[in-house]
Amino acid sequence: MTAIETPEELRGFNLPERHRLWRDVIVPRSIIPLFWIYWLALLPSWLIGLPRLRANRKRPAVVAIESGKLGWTHVFFEELGWTAEEFFGEGSVTREVIDRDLPYIPQFRANVAADRPTHLVLDVRTPGQRWGLTLRQALSAAWKANCAGIVPIVFMVDAFNRRQRWHSAVLTGFRGVVITYADVDIVGRIFPHRRILGPMFMPISERRLNWLEQQERECVKTGDVVQFIGSVYPPRSHFLDAAAERLEQRGIRLRINSDKTGTSNEDYWLALVEADVVLTTTLQGPDRPFMDWVWTQQAVFRFIETMASGSALVASQVPGIESYFTPGEDFLEFQSVNEGVTQIERLVRDAELRTRVAACGHATAVELIRSKVFWATVNNALGRNSV
Repeated sequence: MTAIETPEELRGFNLPERHRLWRDVIVPRSIIPLFWIYWLALLPSWLIGLPRLRANRKRPAVVAIESGKLGWTHVFFEELGWTAEEFFGEGSVTREVIDRDLPYIPQFRANVAADRPTHLVLDVRTPGQRWGLTLRQALSAAWKANCAGIVPIVFMVDAFNRRQRWHSAVLTGFRGVVITYADVDIVGRIFPHRRILGPMFMPISERRLNWLEQQERECVKTGDVVQFIGSVYPPRSHFLDAAAERLEQRGIRLRINSDKTGTSNEDYWLALVEADVVLTTTLQGPDRPFMDWVWTQQAVFRFIETMASGSALVASQVPGIESYFTPGEDFLEFQSVNEGVTQIERLVRDAELRTRVAACGHATAVELIRSKVFWATVNNALGRNSV
């Protein structure tokens, strides 16, 4: 018997879309006037840096990627570094390490002085995560980058986090692009400029893809391993509890791997390879004061990670994701708990369907990875400042 769903479950536990004048119209756009104040303050640095920018265009490109010490041990930054080397050339990519226990700006300046990058890849989660600190750091980092003629490539993983949107916009106020995992047609309504890409997917290297395909050939699957891998927080935790309970009633166990902490990157990838079905949800966090439009779902890394690993994916709807992955072919889509449970059961019970979805998804992932679509898209968006 199908469980009766509440209105929240019918929307996958997202809050209903509503537009209250203050909370959902004015506040999300509050970063725009603040951005223009900083843009005017940074205008002299742009003028100072124009000769350096022209000189940088004529010399061999140096693409510097910045991350914290811990960040460089994570799957995302490992693949980011490898894919950049595969696209731009190993000799053109440098890795800059930030110690979170030390002040950020002195390290930023020292790294820029040592590596002399033409392009700088940053994640706005790396520096301080507090507004007061970010206001100072963003101004200082953007001033230095503008004066040095550096083209920023900024990752904005949480597009509806107000601080991240403002920080990303300031760093790219005069040049460069912002990479996001939300539909640009949606987040663009509350973003100060139009050099923004989304939804993008996680970059995965050919090096990793070859390893994954080797592991898949050696893996014997049982047909009933259903995995969720990722961070667990409300409302995602509520969703997973409800899905696990309803799957249990159908004789299917949902394994929840809440974090990769304590495991190697290879163990993380093997968990994806060994799964028959991977469930992911794209729910944002709870309705916190610094989050906007929390009902909007964003692409998560598990989309291409699962497909590259050769497993079948069940994922909630994400606006714009069809630009890369076809629902119903590359993965099965759902909107509510019951729909998600039904899609998982279909894949567990029907080996032919499971094989077909996994194969289609893998073929799409292989095409995206081997043709280097991620960095080609980013580089093309840079226009005159491309590498």
